[in-house]
Amino acid sequence: MASSLLKPSLFCLVALPLCASASVPEPWQSEVELGFQALSGNSDSMTINSRLGVNYTEGPYRHTSEAKFLLVEKDGEEDKRKSEFESQANYKFDPKRYVWGNVSFLDDKYGPYYKDLTVATGLGYQAIWQEDLSLLLEIGPGYRYQSPNLDELDDDDLILPYDVEEAILRGQAELSWQMTKTALFEGRITAISGPSNTSFEARASVSTSLIDDLAIKLSTTQKYISEVPPGLENLDSIFTVNMLYKF
Repeated sequence: MASSLLKPSLFCLVALPLCASASVPEPWQSEVELGFQALSGNSDSMTINSRLGVNYTEGPYRHTSEAKFLLVEKDGEEDKRKSEFESQANYKFDPKRYVWGNVSFLDDKYGPYYKDLTVATGLGYQAIWQEDLSLLLEIGPGYRYQSPNLDELDDDDLILPYDVEEAILRGQAELSWQMTKTALFEGRITAISGPSNTSFEARASVSTSLIDDLAIKLSTTQKYISEVPPGLENLDSIFTVNMLYKF
């Protein structure tokens, strides 16, 4: 009788840590996006738009990184090639507040900027932190370096033709809302202000799961720049449709 009771007890002691670890979310989360367009006939063109995102969360630490790549070919020749990279590390020192550090870098071979680098750090606040809804607010000082590509500047580029090295103030609001079991809305507004210019960038996306970890993602980016060359609008916008895979 005692041995029959002992066996289930031993099984529970062995299985409990395994069950507990299975319920804990994995610290690493990654996702890949890919968009492709090809035209042929009177004009031949190909566009590849891709993104890789990585998120690591453990205890008070959180680290997010993303890399984007855009390639456009027209009539067999490379027309655009742009790479973007952003990485941010957070450390929570109480349930609502945290410190953060952010690095953002743009390399555009044929665009208005050869290099565009921003480094900033500051304080963040979790205004909302729920299972299906979160809102993060951040602000802090930083540094901006921009080097325009004078050989590739066009009349419609929102870039003033001079190098920039200056202190900046960076603020950001980031919203994530799991609207339904299969639909996720993400939005972000980033403001960067310095002596040479002030910019506001608003991103919004909706991703809907198709099967398992595969989803379709619609994204739009609106960027406002306070000082632009004469005759140009201050606002630019981009719209993309990508396939998204999470793992």
